[in-house]
Amino acid sequence: MQHYLVSPEGLKEIESQQIPAEGKFSITLFNAEEWKLLNGHLAFAGSAEIDRVLGKLNPQGNSFNQRFERLHPSLFFIGYSDFADDTKEFAIYFFLSANDMTILRNDRLELSQINDWARRGLLTTPSDLAQLLGMEILEHHQRQLELLEDDVDRIEENILETPERWQRSEIINLHKKILGLKKSLNAHQTIFSRLAAMDNHDQGKPSWKDLVADTQQKLENARQTHELIEILMEAYQQAIDNRANDIMKVLTLLATILLPINLVTSFFGMNFEAMPLIHSPLGMPLFFGVSVLIVTAVLILFWRKHWLR
Repeated sequence: MQHYLVSPEGLKEIESQQIPAEGKFSITLFNAEEWKLLNGHLAFAGSAEIDRVLGKLNPQGNSFNQRFERLHPSLFFIGYSDFADDTKEFAIYFFLSANDMTILRNDRLELSQINDWARRGLLTTPSDLAQLLGMEILEHHQRQLELLEDDVDRIEENILETPERWQRSEIINLHKKILGLKKSLNAHQTIFSRLAAMDNHDQGKPSWKDLVADTQQKLENARQTHELIEILMEAYQQAIDNRANDIMKVLTLLATILLPINLVTSFFGMNFEAMPLIHSPLGMPLFFGVSVLIVTAVLILFWRKHWLR
């Protein structure tokens, strides 16, 4: 367990939890093996409520279900989901009160970033920290959207050149990712909206309502990207259909060209003695000559009908 005091001077590690002075608040980090100590740390919330909340999480705290629960008139349990640089999703869970943010520790949470926010005068309450974390999460969601859009452009270019089977798998994977992003943004919007309803906004500082508006914009961007992916799937299917039509066209043309020759071959293949040219030495050359003339005549006809294009 680690305790930090947040002030305009930045983060300062302290030995134990203290009652912060005005303009300051505390951050407490709990490792998974220390969760049993939360009941003492948040005793005013009631041990049953704390146990109920922790019972729904795994020991690593990396379940991706966004959460918002009011455990006490002045205590909230909130769960965000964020994306790392390697695009892997991870959870940020914390208890929020008027003077303290208790975080279920995650190695991806950057204390240096929190320290920088404090030095810049952006942190005066735990709500400010929760809001800045929300803003950063939205930026990471937007980055994921941009990566998805880049993948859409790349796959679309490949489809226009040559449609392949692997493209369908990639499009399905993109579809799953965008659905996950939309679900995440919707959940975060609900959390931000509920916090906005209790926000006592200080003039000159960002508000939860601003964060809700930003989330709505990101959600609209996600919907547009979803539409692009669905259009990409339609384009892929159309390209595959066109390719199949081209193959069928070639096969049909070949069958049509060879049909007269098959007819001639079938005629001379009948088992009769009294067949024209059957015993003549000119029979085979004449047959091949007629076959070439037939194929040439059919090709000329198809060319004039523009069927060979």
